[in-house]
Amino acid sequence: LGQVSSRRLRCIPFATRLAVVTFVDMSAYRPGRGFDADAVRRLQERKRQAVGIADVPAADVNQQWDRVLGGSDQQKKLRCGHCTRPLSEEEVASKKLVCTRCTDAAAAAAKGDWCKSAACLAHEEMGIPLLYYCQRHALKMTTPAVAAKVSRSNAEPSQPMAQESINAINNAPNEGTGQLVRGTSIFANNLHDSCRHTYLAVLSFNVLAECYVRVEGQPWNAFTYCDDAHLTWEHRQSQILRILQASDADVICLQEVVAEKRVPPGGGPDEWQLPAWTDELQGYTGVLQGLKQKEWDKTAERNLKFTGQAKPTGVATFYRTDRFEMSAASKHGSGSGTTVFLKCRHVAQPGGVPLEVAVANIHLVGSPDKFDEHVKALNSLKKNLGKQDLRIVCGDFNGECEAGTAVADWFEQEGLLEVKTGTSWAEPGKALRLDHIFASPRLKVVAASGDLLPSEIGSGLPCATCPSDHAPVAALFLGEMRDRCPW
Repeated sequence: LGQVSSRRLRCIPFATRLAVVTFVDMSAYRPGRGFDADAVRRLQERKRQAVGIADVPAADVNQQWDRVLGGSDQQKKLRCGHCTRPLSEEEVASKKLVCTRCTDAAAAAAKGDWCKSAACLAHEEMGIPLLYYCQRHALKMTTPAVAAKVSRSNAEPSQPMAQESINAINNAPNEGTGQLVRGTSIFANNLHDSCRHTYLAVLSFNVLAECYVRVEGQPWNAFTYCDDAHLTWEHRQSQILRILQASDADVICLQEVVAEKRVPPGGGPDEWQLPAWTDELQGYTGVLQGLKQKEWDKTAERNLKFTGQAKPTGVATFYRTDRFEMSAASKHGSGSGTTVFLKCRHVAQPGGVPLEVAVANIHLVGSPDKFDEHVKALNSLKKNLGKQDLRIVCGDFNGECEAGTAVADWFEQEGLLEVKTGTSWAEPGKALRLDHIFASPRLKVVAASGDLLPSEIGSGLPCATCPSDHAPVAALFLGEMRDRCPW
């Protein structure tokens, strides 16, 4: 055909030209029947020589891919379908889709031998979080963990634990969640000290400002059922400090804190600051509600008018400086309280992601009927929280937040779950849940505070065992921060 001139080619009939052009010997590929068996075997043989087995990607000769991986002739790795670890050569040769570690752990779990499979995780990548995940779920499968009956060996309780307190803990139904005891460490029997970096303990406490006690003409704070000795600030202050220090909480959220005029650290005229008694909370950094000095002055003038004492009150948040640091500036509002953004100083393992959380401390207005003001304060709080993934909102809500109420609906819309803490306020014969803790679903509750003691409900608060008209509520969380891929 190549020797035929173009002029002569034009004279060849179309059918003859088509027959000549389409006549090609293709022994490997046959139209309508695909590749023949010999061609398929040759392709498979070349693939086996490149990677060892079929169905595994061979070396990638793409120069752009080489630059990304930092070398030439890089091979893609098969990974376990469960834990995503690279499969070993033996596992690849046997064409396994799940690594031996995962299949062994699954077999052990099926037999109930979780301890053996969980213990081997301690020395593996991402093993510590998986280890405590196994432990937590194993406890749920056996008996509920009563996690804080005794304090740690290096932390003494503020008062001897009453027998009725122990009985109340033993009889409290809490569906696999540990029960915390007031006056003892939140961490008691709940975890090992070496692994505390994965946990977060939060305590909220309305300390009852001294200017709101037995104000003339205000029957709601007359406390006629209380002994005088249980109402003096000198007596209550020492008890409050003992409870806070013994709790060992990572974050302490206080309400009704009386601000004091003090010289600022850098010198200058007196300013409204945290009261001097909070200086005794060693190891903590305190953040007072960030109002302007003029706003504090107005609050002092208002309290002078209604209580006879020019003492402004607000919320204050304290965090442990050895475990946490501020990841961003705190945000404040007159109705929305204080929000701090904390970042854990420690990580579970090298290259891990430190726990970051926003903790909001709020005190809603006294009457539960003022739901419009409550929702307004919460909407302002939402702006302060920003886009932080892990969130905790706690404080004195002055209401039980029952389903169907405006406050409960607001938290449901925001996707925050309530921690099942117990009753926190009482007058003789009546107890209510007025103090609450809400948290993101990825913050798993390990332990939470329970109900008031029967004697406290019988006598009302404050009393000999509780220095305020509100009892502290607390929760221990296990952080579920999303780790970066370790490979």
